[in-house]
Amino acid sequence: MTIFAHDEVARAKVLIDLGRIEAARAKLGAVLAAEPDNADALMLMGYAWFRTGEYERSIGYSASALAVFPDYQSALRVLALAEQELAHLAEPDSAQRQRHYDRALAAATRSAELDPEYVENLRLLAGIQSATDSATALATIDRAIEIDPDRADLHRVRGSILRRGGISASGAEAALREALRLQPEHVDATQELALLDLDRGDREAGERGLRMVAQWDPSRADFVRETLAAVEQQAEAAARPDPVSRSVALPPDVPESPGSNWWIWALLFGAMVVLRLILSAASTPSEPDPPRQIPTRIVPSLPRTPYLPPSLRPWPTNLPRPGVTPPRSPQRTPPMTIPPRAT
Repeated sequence: MTIFAHDEVARAKVLIDLGRIEAARAKLGAVLAAEPDNADALMLMGYAWFRTGEYERSIGYSASALAVFPDYQSALRVLALAEQELAHLAEPDSAQRQRHYDRALAAATRSAELDPEYVENLRLLAGIQSATDSATALATIDRAIEIDPDRADLHRVRGSILRRGGISASGAEAALREALRLQPEHVDATQELALLDLDRGDREAGERGLRMVAQWDPSRADFVRETLAAVEQQAEAAARPDPVSRSVALPPDVPESPGSNWWIWALLFGAMVVLRLILSAASTPSEPDPPRQIPTRIVPSLPRTPYLPPSLRPWPTNLPRPGVTPPRSPQRTPPMTIPPRAT
């Protein structure tokens, strides 16, 4: 790599960290025009496309960097992040989603194998593992915390695994509060703690936390607004009374309960039977009279009470209620270290 290329790649990395993605891509494009096999420029170009949501392009550049330098950990991490996002966007339980997830897991695992003491490798691996295996993910992030216990984001990831996996709400709160102790304005930890409060039914604390998130990071304003609107709808639905069946007016002369006056009907029927026997004994007709049907009063059956639907259930502690918690916002990826220039 020439001195010019190295300096331009370093400037492009600073521009990406500042959010000036277009300017960074312009510098990287100039480097790649002169040096198409520059692994650093290819990796950073993949990261720049990842930052703007162009995950397919990000994968393409990351794969090109790995073709030049197969054990390039930064390129492996960018590849894993892009594949993970495509897995989230795919249809649930689809073969495409599983394929992207497997690729993300393979890249993150390889990166952690190359340097198992680098906490960024372990943090990324734990995040991907948590999609299907919370226990393994928890073990991975705990190993990272042992290596660097003062890293706030590691405690945030631990809290997220405990909350989203439904393992322990109290453990999740302890981990998130530790992250905020180490970094009081940690946006991701504040957001995760607010969602945990909403999961537990503490609406006031949850809304307060989400408003702080929107204040600290205006790019999350839409997420906060949609979440608060969903919470408001949930509260209104819970406040509505259950439907009550209307009382049905009984027809006149019909007893309120079919069995309440049974003894009256029994006496009347018995009296009519006795009267008929007396009349039959007093007369001797040549032919027996045709049997007469004794009129009986038909008691209409009461209409059945309509089925009452069950009341709204509270949110489960492990997962947010459908429609309450909006889609997850993209994880903020920390800056990546460019390997030293090859001599």
